[in-house]
Amino acid sequence: MKYLKSFAALVLSIPMMAFSASPIVCENESPGNTITSIWPSIYLSDPNTLCFDVKGWPEFSGTNCVKNGKNAKWTGLVIVWEDGEPQGRDSTHFRVVNPVVTDEQIQYRIEWSRGGEWRTMQNVAINRLTGDAVSYFVNEHGGESYQCRVAKKAI
Repeated sequence: MKYLKSFAALVLSIPMMAFSASPIVCENESPGNTITSIWPSIYLSDPNTLCFDVKGWPEFSGTNCVKNGKNAKWTGLVIVWEDGEPQGRDSTHFRVVNPVVTDEQIQYRIEWSRGGEWRTMQNVAINRLTGDAVSYFVNEHGGESYQCRVAKKAI
């Protein structure tokens, strides 16, 4: 009976492990460059759903996950920097429109707004087969190169 309980617990936990979030860690390929990053952090809630780690932001509301070709919008209290200048801490709207989330690639653009005008914040392209990634911030030419991988789960 003791073994049956252990087996049942294991069988019931396998589906939960299979569908738990998979954080994506992207490290800048330029040695010593810790100023730029792919922000906000991203993870896969399943193989075809890209999520942004924003639920802990003050005043968070909205949808933080998106599938291929769909849209996501959320709001949070953040400081936005544009061209090296802080735009202040305020409630800010973000959106991701028509991203590409396939077995081969992840590609998206995050835009932000504090009024009627939407501004591009960051363009990201990740090759899911090699882990090679490029992030283009606003008005940046050439982009920053990253190496991305799915983080190992602790448990």
